[in-house]
Amino acid sequence: MTRKAAGIIIIGDEVLSARIAEANLATLLNSFANHGVSVMEVSVLPDDAARIATVVADFAGRFDVVVTTGGVGPTHDDLTWAAVARAFDMELTLRDDVVSWMTHRNGGPLSAEQLRMAMLPSATQIVRPEAGQRGFLLRLGNVWVLPGVPAMVSRSADRIAQRYASSPAFVATARYNIDEWEVVAAIDAVVSAHPSVQIGSYPIFDATDHRLKLTFVADERALAAIALKAATAAVGDQHLVDVVWAGGPTASKGDDAANDAGTDTER
Repeated sequence: MTRKAAGIIIIGDEVLSARIAEANLATLLNSFANHGVSVMEVSVLPDDAARIATVVADFAGRFDVVVTTGGVGPTHDDLTWAAVARAFDMELTLRDDVVSWMTHRNGGPLSAEQLRMAMLPSATQIVRPEAGQRGFLLRLGNVWVLPGVPAMVSRSADRIAQRYASSPAFVATARYNIDEWEVVAAIDAVVSAHPSVQIGSYPIFDATDHRLKLTFVADERALAAIALKAATAAVGDQHLVDVVWAGGPTASKGDDAANDAGTDTER
């Protein structure tokens, strides 16, 4: 299965300096993962229009969808739209349709500062909300520009991700009560034997019932299950603590996960 590729750009001096805790990346990552979109790269940038423009142009050329957060507003450090315009070699212009919408929401004429938020590249598209949704989204080509306000990102992330959706990959997470360093060779052999499965290995130091977590990610459940079974046999069936399945058209759990691992110890 060919999945759409995404890039995420987080913008703001306040994020890099830790004056504001970054709260949007996890939201976007979860939305893309839940809709089967592969996030390929994340960049966190300062309020530097030239640097933002360079990264936006690069991401827009390499990925199917790009989302930026932050730097959208009326103040001196809100540079994202100017940078996006620069990335696409366009000028900013006052968008009458945006002014009209903002005036309606404002209940009256806009101030000069508010009008700055309607300065957009002329080719910017307005994606209006559907029933049950709030607010419009703005995109230029494959670049979606969001403010940095977490509540706004939260209600926009799924709306964007679902436009590029595929069935999420199947993910099996297995936990073992053995140290990773004892079974590195076994894990390496399984990885080599199953190139179509993305296998992750993670040592665990703060749990009482397991010391190793392996993940198996594949477009087909059967592929992940075969790799899981091989890994469990290589590590030692007696070391398996449990298996949890997620993803795919329908998440798979319970007895099926135990059967896929070749054991009845799943709990």
